[in-house]
Amino acid sequence: MLLRIGEYARLLGIPVRTVRFYSDNGLLPPTEVDPTSGYRYYGLERLEHGRRLLTLKALGLPLGEIKAVLESGLDDDTFRAMLERHVVRLEGELHQTTEQLTRARAHLHALTLKQDPSMADITITTSKPKTIAYIRDQITDPSGIARMFPRLFESVDLADVIDVGGNIYYEFADDGSYIDLEAVMPVADDYQATGEAKVRRIEPAMVATITHHGSFNRIHEAYEALLTWIADNGYEVTGPSYEWNIVCTPPVVQDNETYVTEIQIEVGPAN
Repeated sequence: MLLRIGEYARLLGIPVRTVRFYSDNGLLPPTEVDPTSGYRYYGLERLEHGRRLLTLKALGLPLGEIKAVLESGLDDDTFRAMLERHVVRLEGELHQTTEQLTRARAHLHALTLKQDPSMADITITTSKPKTIAYIRDQITDPSGIARMFPRLFESVDLADVIDVGGNIYYEFADDGSYIDLEAVMPVADDYQATGEAKVRRIEPAMVATITHHGSFNRIHEAYEALLTWIADNGYEVTGPSYEWNIVCTPPVVQDNETYVTEIQIEVGPAN
């Protein structure tokens, strides 16, 4: 039984023009072509061929590779190797696209910074030395950041805190499984640690600084702008990032747009 091209396209669930495109490119050759009218006809056995083509196209394989698969009838091992190469290619494209998206967002945020006088410009400065009481932990969920401060306050009396507190970030796992950070509170130089908290000195360092006005849900925008500025201005990241909670009224929530956070990242001249 032969199907007209319209019937064949309907059974595959694609437009007739798509069938013609694939046919013209050697991917869906018809079973027969009427020599007088030029009409293309497809046998029922060509439905499986068409379905396999659409499956490969949905995987994002280039048309040249799809044609090779359909024409040669690759065995499973060869087809698997082709898919593995394709996965590597897609991962590379995803990484590149993610970087481009991050830069685009960062530049957009940078434009916002220039247009909004309530937000500070990015600056390079030397951080002030300070003594901190801190708790360091690896958390598996960003919501766990807020839960670290009650633990810190169990060991630190608010009367001993001399400046705004915040977080120091050391590592974000590549697979997103954990964040290595400290919850910190500046204290007097002679402060004695108690309970779970420890005490150490933060020495002066060159830092790139930006002030984020808004919720923690949007703080990544400020980070993206700051990291882009660092890369574009001859610097590189050399140490941890700091978040100082200039305005952060309890209870701490992610979507409070009245928060003000100063972000610092340790930097040095790029090699």
